[in-house]
Amino acid sequence: MAGHAVVIGGGPAGIKAAHELIKTGARVTLLETAPILGGLASVFDVQGVRIERYYHFICKGDDHLVHTLDELGLSHKLHWRDSRMAYFVDGTLYPFLTPVDLLAFHALSVPDRLRAGLALKLAQRMREEDLAPKKATAWLRRMFGERTYRVIWEPLMRFKFAEHADEVSAAWIWARMVRLSRSRTSAWREELGYIEGGSATVIDALADDFRRRGGRVVLGASVEQILMADGRALGVRVGGETMPADAVISTVTTSRFRSLATGLDGAYMRGLERIPTIGIFCLFLRLKERVTPFFWVNTHDPRVPFAGMIEYTNLNPLPELGGDRVLYVPQYLSADDPRYAQTDEEVLGSYTDALALINPAFDRGQVVFSAVFRDRYAQPICLTDYRTTTPTVRTPVANLFLTDSSQLHPHDRTISGSFGLGVESARGAASALAGVEAP
Repeated sequence: MAGHAVVIGGGPAGIKAAHELIKTGARVTLLETAPILGGLASVFDVQGVRIERYYHFICKGDDHLVHTLDELGLSHKLHWRDSRMAYFVDGTLYPFLTPVDLLAFHALSVPDRLRAGLALKLAQRMREEDLAPKKATAWLRRMFGERTYRVIWEPLMRFKFAEHADEVSAAWIWARMVRLSRSRTSAWREELGYIEGGSATVIDALADDFRRRGGRVVLGASVEQILMADGRALGVRVGGETMPADAVISTVTTSRFRSLATGLDGAYMRGLERIPTIGIFCLFLRLKERVTPFFWVNTHDPRVPFAGMIEYTNLNPLPELGGDRVLYVPQYLSADDPRYAQTDEEVLGSYTDALALINPAFDRGQVVFSAVFRDRYAQPICLTDYRTTTPTVRTPVANLFLTDSSQLHPHDRTISGSFGLGVESARGAASALAGVEAP
């Protein structure tokens, strides 16, 4: 009988790792604490329709996701559509995509607009290794100028990193520019992708094929410890019981991993402690009417309590909603931020007041359904030393492997990137299992 591998965490990296391993002939058990798979890509019920808790979109170059859809026979579920973005600055909504939009962006002076266009082109030609040790805020100010930084870039930095914005590497914002540039089909068009049925389409298909091949999924499984001795992982303790394993892959957050791997110390664990992680706080709205014609709107207005909003149905029409619209208003926050203590009703009130500023025709009566989601450990911070401090997938324990979205730095966390980490960890575990003698 083949060796046994345990995968901790049923998000995109975990289910992909489990699926890759089962194809090698290993016995694989996937453990997930939640009642459903998907992690931050999981779905919830919106009045009888399954919709993702958080927004996801696909860029050209998201190859691991595209290849997975191909493998599962789901390529026809991937659609590409023209995308539009805008900025709401001091009471005015400005389209922001084409050269004409930039020239009409009166929130900046003409010299600032010209400088911004040239700086963006120059930035995309720079190299990661040169930008990694530089701080993003100082680099953006130098490249684009102070006013352009305040209007265009500061909202994004606050949105993604809160009080950590001044610690982020310039390579992170460069990588974001490069990723989105791959989806530009011309100076006038940007195409983004979505999957029919959302991320659950590919997550569920991976899980179904995993089970069909003999894999075991255990939901509601609270892992208490990774068991180790003599430099090897022996298994996990889950629900008070010991589950032996010949290889273990952890795909949970680094803070959770540190609490599970109590037998592991040294430089590797100290490195994990140095990576700050912040959470996400997101209002989900089902609306009778759209607020704007744009997929993404960044905001620079002191009256608006959020840095950006995503009208998801301006990318993915979600016909199952019968013409209703979906809007996400996310904000990344530190785990101790007092905004986590706001009630859902308080959030709904302040955010819908802001939507009425962006579109005066909007009113609270257009809200069909609302929900607020909070995850306290969602986004690792890409610091200026990430090239030397990012943890390797292979831990110091020979048959123990770790995936974390910090390993994608300087690139942002994506489902495609998580699939890539799942593949890498599965290859390592397969090699460890190859040395296991059959009983």
